[in-house]
Amino acid sequence: MLNNLTRLPNLYFTQAQLNINIDEYDRLRMLLSLDERDRADRLRHHSARQNFVAARGNLREILGEWLDCEPEDIQFGYGDRGKPFVQNHSVYFNLAHSQDLAIYVISNDYAVGIDLEYVDRGRDVIKIAKRYFAEAEQALIMGAGDRYVQQQTFFKAWTLKEAYAKATGQGIANILNVDVAVLLKGDCHTLQIGEWQLKLIEHELAIAPDFVAAICWGCP
Repeated sequence: MLNNLTRLPNLYFTQAQLNINIDEYDRLRMLLSLDERDRADRLRHHSARQNFVAARGNLREILGEWLDCEPEDIQFGYGDRGKPFVQNHSVYFNLAHSQDLAIYVISNDYAVGIDLEYVDRGRDVIKIAKRYFAEAEQALIMGAGDRYVQQQTFFKAWTLKEAYAKATGQGIANILNVDVAVLLKGDCHTLQIGEWQLKLIEHELAIAPDFVAAICWGCP
């Protein structure tokens, strides 16, 4: 797993496909805690169960190698907003998944948040942007050219805001006013917001063109 990690300073990334066969599903499910298995079993749709088991099973394998322990021995705790952490260890991590793809970030030094979104070509992004986004962001989305480029620009903005929300522990509703226009324009590669750094994931992971991703990190 860790051989596939790509590095920014003190930040490590990897990704995993969630479309797995039944043998791999059974293997990864055995790594999960009883609580995680119960959560998976309560999901009504097979695809949702498979994605949950694959995402969490891969997370356990990644963390197990990172911490030099057995994946099934890892014990998770959860913060006020449901963000998981590893009990009795100071490692920071986050994951996101969309469709059949999951991405992960790990750090020993920084609190982290990561987000991944599939560019949904059927979404009315202009309507959402007008309601929730800053004026500069709206202008970039509406002036982005054809409909698909508009959608890409919108989802880039959304992933940046989600990554910031996940890293800082704020709800998405509280950070929609965070203006990420300079990153959308390409005026800079990293945006600093207080003690937090925010950027799009572009070269750090070779993700498919119909996905966009972002990372936020800062002092815990």
